[in-house]
Amino acid sequence: MEDSPKPVQRGEDIRPPEVLSVSQLNDRTASVVEETPALHGVRCIGEITDLHQNSTALYFTLTDGNAELPCMLWANRYRNMDVDLEDGTEVILEGDIDYWVEGGKIDLKPWEVIVVGDGDQAASVERLRSELEERGWFDDEQKQQPPAFPEQVGVVTSLGGDARYDIQNAIHEQDPTVDILVKDATVQGSNAPTSIANGIHHLDRSEDVDAIIVGRGGGSDTDLMAFNHESVAEAIFTSNTPVVAAVGHAEDRTIAGRVADRNAITPTDAGEYVTADVEQFLSGEVDRLEQELEAAYESFKREFEHERELEQAAAEAGKPTGMSPAYYKAIIAVLIVLLLVVLGLWLFM
Repeated sequence: MEDSPKPVQRGEDIRPPEVLSVSQLNDRTASVVEETPALHGVRCIGEITDLHQNSTALYFTLTDGNAELPCMLWANRYRNMDVDLEDGTEVILEGDIDYWVEGGKIDLKPWEVIVVGDGDQAASVERLRSELEERGWFDDEQKQQPPAFPEQVGVVTSLGGDARYDIQNAIHEQDPTVDILVKDATVQGSNAPTSIANGIHHLDRSEDVDAIIVGRGGGSDTDLMAFNHESVAEAIFTSNTPVVAAVGHAEDRTIAGRVADRNAITPTDAGEYVTADVEQFLSGEVDRLEQELEAAYESFKREFEHERELEQAAAEAGKPTGMSPAYYKAIIAVLIVLLLVVLGLWLFM
């Protein structure tokens, strides 16, 4: 049986909790962090990812493959350390947990850095990259070209992610008639590689899908690790349907991007790549036909002028006149070009 609500006694303070501003709550959180001895002088081992720096500090993420911790190392302190940090380096950090009041973020500020070696995550990715390169999975000869005018494009990504809408908008802005089939997939975490690979296999088995886009928005190296998995690379490589990778916002960041038939720099770029701009294509075709017609007309005009000169010369010499074979060829060429123009416009109406 659940406990009955405690009755309110006469005179008891029943005022609601104090309403704090963001600044007040952040100040209170910072005070708790500062006053907790267990958060000072901590030692933590992990792998460095997403390292970047300015003149003031180095910023990076420490990860064990499952969780992440933001870190900030003052530049002057780093210069006095006998270490060279880069993405993939496994380190032991000793320092204090700090709470940034203005940004509402916890990070680790180390005063000592011990380099352990290359991290497991970076090492495993590099081993797989080397192995697949030896297999020839990155070779240009293995790449397929998607059709210029697909009827249906398959997309493997999270249904709730921004990447889905970026791809969809990019495709329909160029060709509203393209059908988009989205296969929902987990794109982050331990289950992501299997989910992504299954999505690619599922769409590849569909006879109606002309091209597949697989990807997600940007994230840390740990967030994108699913796209450095062999099962995903194998699904892309064995796909009979052309596959475009759209992972993050930079080229060659993942193994999936290296194996794919095209590695797009953003999901929007992927959507634009797999579909041709119909209006631009039709405009280009009309321009080309106009140029061919003008060239045929100029040729016809030159032949006509030449024939007229021959007739005048024949008349002056008292000989009978007639149309030369070149004259007939020019007329036939003009008629053929006009027929192509009519057929072309009829096909794209």
